[in-house]
Amino acid sequence: MARRSHEDWVALIQQQSASGLTITAFCRLHKLSISGFYARKADIAKMSIPTGALFVKATLASPTAMATQAQLPVPEQTIFFQHQSGIWTFPSTLPASYLLEMIKGLQAC
Repeated sequence: MARRSHEDWVALIQQQSASGLTITAFCRLHKLSISGFYARKADIAKMSIPTGALFVKATLASPTAMATQAQLPVPEQTIFFQHQSGIWTFPSTLPASYLLEMIKGLQAC
């Protein structure tokens, strides 16, 4: 049997995802090595992540700890993102969709 190309593996991974089958069931059906499938899937996922697009470090700090450091009034709970451009703070009540857009924007920096 001929070796599969990168494009063949991308197509297989997409087929598995769309099939609704588990990876194990899909691999058995197509006579694929399960460990090989996982390895190729991981390799392809790594290749699709642009350099520098890693997650930023996020921590949730208590208001008293931050108030003593910065001497600024802090809401009851604050979300802090540490990024190469600085520390970004957001209230914990901020909608998750807004935070997601901020993270995407920071990844592009």
